[in-house]
Amino acid sequence: MAKNLQEFSKQPEKGIGKIKSVVPVDGIKVTCPPMLSTGVSSSATDVSSTWTGVTSTTDMSHDLTSELESADDSDKNQTTSDTDSDKLNTSRTRTETTTDGKDEKKSSKGTGPKPNFRQRKNRKTGLTTVELQTIFPELNEPAPDETTTTKSRRSRKSELLAKKAVKKPSASRYGDNVMLDRCAECNAILEQYDDDVIGYCIVVLATFIHREPSLATPLLLEMLQCVSRIASSSPYAWQAESNLMVPGNSLSIARQFLRCVLHQLAPNGIFPMLFQSNFEDTYFFKTMATALVDFTELTCQAPIQFLLEGLNSRKNLPSDNIMLLLNNLSMYINCISLESSAPMWNSIILQFDIFLRKLPTVLPNPCDMTPVLKIITAILKVSGVSTARFILEPFSKLLSFAIENCNFKLQHMLDICSLGNRSYVKERDKLYLTRTVVFELVQAMKFKISLPDENFLLLVQFVVLDAGGTIANTNILGEQGMLYMTHANMLISTCAAESMRDHLNECLEFISDIHTLSKVKNNLKSGSTSLNEDTLGSQLKSGIAQYIALEITRGNNRDTNRAIIRYLPWLYHPPSTVQQGSWLPKRIYRLSKDSVLHMSSLFHAFILCQLWSMYCESAAAQHPVTSESHQIASSTIMDFWARVTPGILQLLSTPKEFSEKVNLHFLGLMEALRECNSSVLAKLFPMWTSILFTYHSQLPGHLQVRLQSVENWEPPAPSNDMALFNSSVLLSWLKRIQFKLGQNEIQSSAATQFYTV
Repeated sequence: MAKNLQEFSKQPEKGIGKIKSVVPVDGIKVTCPPMLSTGVSSSATDVSSTWTGVTSTTDMSHDLTSELESADDSDKNQTTSDTDSDKLNTSRTRTETTTDGKDEKKSSKGTGPKPNFRQRKNRKTGLTTVELQTIFPELNEPAPDETTTTKSRRSRKSELLAKKAVKKPSASRYGDNVMLDRCAECNAILEQYDDDVIGYCIVVLATFIHREPSLATPLLLEMLQCVSRIASSSPYAWQAESNLMVPGNSLSIARQFLRCVLHQLAPNGIFPMLFQSNFEDTYFFKTMATALVDFTELTCQAPIQFLLEGLNSRKNLPSDNIMLLLNNLSMYINCISLESSAPMWNSIILQFDIFLRKLPTVLPNPCDMTPVLKIITAILKVSGVSTARFILEPFSKLLSFAIENCNFKLQHMLDICSLGNRSYVKERDKLYLTRTVVFELVQAMKFKISLPDENFLLLVQFVVLDAGGTIANTNILGEQGMLYMTHANMLISTCAAESMRDHLNECLEFISDIHTLSKVKNNLKSGSTSLNEDTLGSQLKSGIAQYIALEITRGNNRDTNRAIIRYLPWLYHPPSTVQQGSWLPKRIYRLSKDSVLHMSSLFHAFILCQLWSMYCESAAAQHPVTSESHQIASSTIMDFWARVTPGILQLLSTPKEFSEKVNLHFLGLMEALRECNSSVLAKLFPMWTSILFTYHSQLPGHLQVRLQSVENWEPPAPSNDMALFNSSVLLSWLKRIQFKLGQNEIQSSAATQFYTV
């Protein structure tokens, strides 16, 4: 630009002298080309230059250049006032005038009054000298015929730059005593932005990802998490419970950001990357599903298809973060609509078939199978799954893997089998998954496979619930297995009891074998505690026995009747009316002398009397005292003891060793009824006390102490909810009876093995 100005200033010498105009100023004639008065003055104004005096044509061209540089100096040195800049320009003009010898001769010798022209102020460009020199490099190049002028100009510029060296510090934006909010974790200053600024920032991020996706990839995960928090927020209270969107606010912009970014990067494998990433925001996938629910270009089911296609295209599934992937997938699939009849589901189920067949090979053993079972449950809810029978096979393999090696929740198993029973039409397909679970239970009962103790007991509960009963909470499961007490028969049927009916013989063999508890104790899988070793077997036996009892009460079943005839034939040959009182005790006495296998039969007989008494009392307590049902239950229990008491007297007449055992068991029965607050004990205690002394004038000291404690016992005060109190007491009593039965069987099994050897 400086060169152009210099060439322009030399043009009057080459041929434009003819059009020079004479301007008289105080007796001095100054020639001035007309074009300088119009075009040059305007250009000089643009570069913030002014006329500073009366000079020749050459002086004016030099003056323009010097004024341009002085404007740069004034911009760089903002502390210099406009008056100082005018003085500087005047001094420079005088210096340049003295250097030119020819122009001094043309100047007038007289001095008149100076023209009173209004000085034009320099316009500030907002750029420093360094920035101007960078934009216009020609400003740094000196004119070839102005070496002397350039040197003086540079010296003056260095002086001005020296004054500019020290800048005054700007005033602080905040005072010393201003309270600032800071982050509790990183101590950063917390700033607040309005909704418009946040929306603009999201637009900037979207533009950056759209224009430069390769540069945005390292920060893509952090961007998605940040924007998803905005998309899931509720700035107003009414938005928390409403799907209504306000167009143009940050919430709608954030959701549109998620749609556009996911749609743009879907062919590039963004979904396999997302589902294998660990998100700090647990609601990210829910937010993503909400954003895609009304987006036709990329439906909410499409991410699952892109994910499975990307995983199935590999030779092997990623084993390092497979559990993270399954957790994210189960979280997302439960956030989208499953009952919709989208045509994409058919291809998704095909991809799931390939994926789930590879899955058992990469799952850690053991692992938490909750996400896998949630995925299976979600797929069974899809409306078109009834036509996909092939998916049942990988489902059954995963169920077997979970039962044999991993932990699972009973509710998930119930949901899967009930949904399978509801989704399919053919009987074989309906019972496919339920039969898989029942088969694992039967294999464990035959001791062909070893299951974790929790899983073994959960499978028994799975069958008992479908039959209409339940197993109480235990030390192994706690509240996990106690899902439904009185409402078990209201569940959606899993058909587990029907499938187990084919294996009723195996159930009877399991409870009739005296060595069952010893086998269970020796066959426990690693990880069981010592307490489980003593209690698991009895709990398993009581659960299987409950199922058999429920099946017997159903009746009119060929398999059940056949099993009863084989294993319980004496039920079809009851004793006569005369023998009813003495039949059971006599049978006990005869079996006890035959072999070691029946040495505990006396214990079981008194346990049976306790159970019968307490169940009859529980049935009577469920009805008002004046009702007919209460009277029937009470009369039944009294009739029972009227028939059994003569048999107990007959057992006491046996030799001394056996009669002492009878006394011990009979006193234990009285203590058990006292613990349960039995009304039978209060009614029959005077008669039972005399029975103990019928053939013995005096009892041993320890038996007298126990009898005295029973006699002095006071019943508890009635509570507001007496039925609940009685049920809790009865439940704890049943647990102890169950434990005693198990310990007695283990002792009998050990004695039998000893004598057999």
